[in-house]
Amino acid sequence: MGTQFRWSFMHVVAMALIVLNLSHSSMVVSGAYYKEIHVILINMLEPGKNLHVHCKSKDDDLGDHVIGYNQNYTWSFHDNLFDTTLFWCGMDWTRTGGSTVSGSFEIYHAKRDLYRCSSYCTWAIMKAGLYSFNRATGEWEYFFGWPSMISKGSDMKP
Repeated sequence: MGTQFRWSFMHVVAMALIVLNLSHSSMVVSGAYYKEIHVILINMLEPGKNLHVHCKSKDDDLGDHVIGYNQNYTWSFHDNLFDTTLFWCGMDWTRTGGSTVSGSFEIYHAKRDLYRCSSYCTWAIMKAGLYSFNRATGEWEYFFGWPSMISKGSDMKP
């Protein structure tokens, strides 16, 4: 009887180690536990202004993308087992006078966004900063200002 208990205990330990090991990849484990999450970045700067973005997580580099005015860039993933998935994006655009505005932002942080965004984390990128749609309240929330323009934010909402 003691041998059979050890064998079952070893199976449990082995399975726990496998789950812990796989949880480091947000694409693998989470599909069994969480719904698919979509992140949507919408360029709402002004007509003719392109937004350059480069987004990544610990595991995935999504590369460089150029988003035209009123266009969007979207990607999907599953959160990992421990709700620690984090994506951040470097963004830049050029003002009419020629100066560049840039910043790096946490676009998806599971502990902050899993319930606030539900399945869709939508961001409006504007001259005043980044607004995120809160699906729980149905409201756009001002989240981030451009580092070089923090004092110049406005109360405009998308």
